[in-house]
Amino acid sequence: MANGPAAVGVSEVARATGLAKSTCSRILASLSELGIVERVDEAGRFVVGEGLRALAGSAVSPRSLREVARPHLVELANLLGECASIAVRDGRDGLYVDQVTVESPVQVTDWTGQRFPLHTIAAGLALMGAWGPAEVEAYAAKGLEAFTEHTVTSKTALKRRVAGVAVAGVAWTMGEFSSEINGLAAPVWGADGQVVASVAVYGPAFRFPAQADQSFIEQAVCQTALSINTQLVG
Repeated sequence: MANGPAAVGVSEVARATGLAKSTCSRILASLSELGIVERVDEAGRFVVGEGLRALAGSAVSPRSLREVARPHLVELANLLGECASIAVRDGRDGLYVDQVTVESPVQVTDWTGQRFPLHTIAAGLALMGAWGPAEVEAYAAKGLEAFTEHTVTSKTALKRRVAGVAVAGVAWTMGEFSSEINGLAAPVWGADGQVVASVAVYGPAFRFPAQADQSFIEQAVCQTALSINTQLVG
């Protein structure tokens, strides 16, 4: 879209990316809300939005982030045998930009283009790991919605949780958005020293992480985040 002279529709985006039309439609709708793309006609065609132009030079675009991250996510998913994804912050939410799903009889839904409250998912907590106490307090002041009995719902607990993520460099969630899903995420840093995204891996709680070596999983996710960072700032 950024390189083309004309507006493009869902079909063109699907052909260019190899994604399903339904997935592309969901992603474009999310990016439109962010101002990154702009719908220009009733046919549902899009052009690059003012939001992306305003951010140019100061942040990585979702398009380039996905292109850089994709092969690393594939490698991570194959290594661990679970879904791997990359997410960015969208206000109080984490927005999944891409997800790689492995074949398995029981698998997590494709969350590409979906948003979830930052405090409920590993990807969101990893994005919050660089926040100071004031930022955490401002976030908590607007309310901490509970999705399961394990969701963090108090300001004190969230501050403690984010501080722990900052020290560990990773964020685990155990049934905090869905009681049936566990996840792990690590931040991706940009050239300006700010967290620009997070890499996450997650799976059904009955098998992830189960008896797996958690330190191995953490190292794999952190290495993936570092590899993406290296390419982004390269």
